[in-house]
Amino acid sequence: MVTGFKEGTMPFRYLGVPIKAEDLQNLNAKNYLWDGSSEYHRVPMVAWDKVTLPKKGGGLGIRRADTWNIATVGKLVDWIYCKADRLWIKWVSDVYIKEKDWFCYTPPADATWVWKNICKVKDKLKTGYTNGTWTVSSKGYSIRSGYDWLAPDLVPLDWPAIVWNNWNIPKHSMTTWLRMHEGMNVKSKLMRYGCCPDDLCLLCQLQPETVEHLFTSCVYATKVQSCLAKWYGGGFPTVTGLLATQKDSIQWKVRVAMFNAFTYSIWYQRNNARVNDVLLRPELVAARIEEEVKRRIKVKCGSVADQPGCGWLQNMGMN
Repeated sequence: MVTGFKEGTMPFRYLGVPIKAEDLQNLNAKNYLWDGSSEYHRVPMVAWDKVTLPKKGGGLGIRRADTWNIATVGKLVDWIYCKADRLWIKWVSDVYIKEKDWFCYTPPADATWVWKNICKVKDKLKTGYTNGTWTVSSKGYSIRSGYDWLAPDLVPLDWPAIVWNNWNIPKHSMTTWLRMHEGMNVKSKLMRYGCCPDDLCLLCQLQPETVEHLFTSCVYATKVQSCLAKWYGGGFPTVTGLLATQKDSIQWKVRVAMFNAFTYSIWYQRNNARVNDVLLRPELVAARIEEEVKRRIKVKCGSVADQPGCGWLQNMGMN
């Protein structure tokens, strides 16, 4: 193992060992995300290309194994280019490269598979160098900067600020993330797959069950929203409304926590109705959301009386 690097948690974290594409596919990280198993049992709810985006781009921030492996091997490419004081680098320079320009070098036909793939990575990364300098980072090449450079261009989104707010309960955030990507297996989708005979909403039985309907126009969901609005003392928050208001106030964080708890609870009740034929009254669902949000506020705030705007919190039943 090459010294100077800490042991990572992934087998492809070590330098100097390019991994074959089929071996990377066998890792099946995406199956673990959706099923907790390396075997393929179910259709992913969100495309892997979206899952591997950074959180601010709408993903979960999970790194792609194939891209990370290329970036890791890129460290060897950089060492060779910089003629690092390492025995293996000196050996490669004397045996293979000799006096040739590294970025113009072509491996011989009888070279090993490992060396040929290192050269392939070199060809991928060479446009990131200008006048002998890795232009992506002022500190020179690093595996992380290589990964970021190889990754697709990121388009920052607004809604991740709502999903990944630290006042949310994590399971609530994950459910809202699925909602934002319309990754939920609602009946309109299941009907297209032939998994159910109709697409009527399980909560209201009035309209087709889509993600948009389930959380905005469903009669059951709007009753829950009305109960929460009375407790909160204002209109029920929407994505557009949350994004248009100040994001660093306690009021905003509480509204975001309530929005995420609502999303989780409606999806939970929908699944409970589908699996167990049980559906709680909207008033009870709203009461449970209130209690969850109150507990979260106490965890994050400590003493409510010490917080700015404590009168507003006390009006919500916080002591």
